[in-house]
Amino acid sequence: MKVLQIIEESPSLDFTLPIFDFLDTENNQILIFTTKPSYLNWFDHEPEELLKKNKEISFATSVDTLFLSPAITKIIKNLCKKSRDNINNPLEKILRKFLKYFINYYSNPVKYFEKFFNGLPDYVMIDTRNDLDNGKINHKIFEWVEHYSLKTIGVPVSLYTIEGVQWGPITPFGKYKENQRPIKKFPSNYEYWMGSDQKYVINQLADITYKTVGYPGVDNIYIELYSDNPSSEIKKTLNVLLNVRHFGSSRKIGQGTGKYIYQDVHDFFKNLKDCISNYPEYEFRFLIKPHYYVNFKSFNKILKKVGIENYSFLRTSIYNSFKNIDFVIGMHTSVNLVSILFNKPTILYPQVLTQEFMKQDLKSKQMYTALNGFCTDIGEFKKKFESFLDKEKRIKLSTEDQRHIRSFFKDSSIENIIKDLKM
Repeated sequence: MKVLQIIEESPSLDFTLPIFDFLDTENNQILIFTTKPSYLNWFDHEPEELLKKNKEISFATSVDTLFLSPAITKIIKNLCKKSRDNINNPLEKILRKFLKYFINYYSNPVKYFEKFFNGLPDYVMIDTRNDLDNGKINHKIFEWVEHYSLKTIGVPVSLYTIEGVQWGPITPFGKYKENQRPIKKFPSNYEYWMGSDQKYVINQLADITYKTVGYPGVDNIYIELYSDNPSSEIKKTLNVLLNVRHFGSSRKIGQGTGKYIYQDVHDFFKNLKDCISNYPEYEFRFLIKPHYYVNFKSFNKILKKVGIENYSFLRTSIYNSFKNIDFVIGMHTSVNLVSILFNKPTILYPQVLTQEFMKQDLKSKQMYTALNGFCTDIGEFKKKFESFLDKEKRIKLSTEDQRHIRSFFKDSSIENIIKDLKM
């Protein structure tokens, strides 16, 4: 079986890599291709490090499809490292725009794919998030997909999105005007995959084929690959993972949507600083897992302003982020559910998004309010922060929360997907 995955944004890798990690590489050929010039846009390491078992999967970027010499290819990739970082240097901005234009114009992804597979892939997997770039490289790819009517699968980009609200509409990769998208309709041989039943999506897909497949990243066989014990050798040293979100200049909350503003993120870190100041006998190390397109300069300014010093950013997958973590504190994001299923004690910081989504979606309310780590206000958050300092107590609470969240997410999705694709 030959599978091509096209990555526009990194979260879809959290869905597919758990599947690919359990494939028989002798009989299957996998190419993960990003339309970005470098995987270091999202990670502080090469993507191969995201694999635990199967090291035979191939990765490529848009730069590889220029078919330049290895030396020049390496130079361009190095120039494009971490191109999502915010910059003030006007010359660097101009260089990035020039490189993006050059790659987009001269790339030949179709030639690269057909050479790699010695023909055509059996499946093409694409993101379902509405971030598809309207660049020439994507036009080339989707013209090729449509020309050969390749079986195309839209894969989930998060463990859970609210199910009880009608929002959209579900047009190709988002609700933008058609002339802004590289394709004006779904591929003719297209199947939409969901991690769980999303009635609002099903209603809007109309006659488009869909399937509920679960979420491979929370299957027990995958969780076992990341099993570890917190490494804090000193009793009073705690490694705390922070699942944080990006923010905008204005709050936008509506059906199925929500955005943080500067004050939300500032208050999160300010309250966290107040908590740790009450326990000077502990050393807290904060590992910050940011949303994949956060403004790092703004986050650093906030952390400096509130006085948090012992921190670092984790630019990797959510799964890799759990190593040596004692407990987790999260703003509203579905990765908090992942950390709970990985049996990491998790405190859910109280904020407007969680409250709004629970009003809109009964299932969200059932999931969150029964958790030991769920907080309704800052006072409760500070009390639970104190209780999570007790190792035995937080492990007990974590086990209960894991059992609760598991009731919402089926196991064995990896096995079922592999069987379904006949890999």
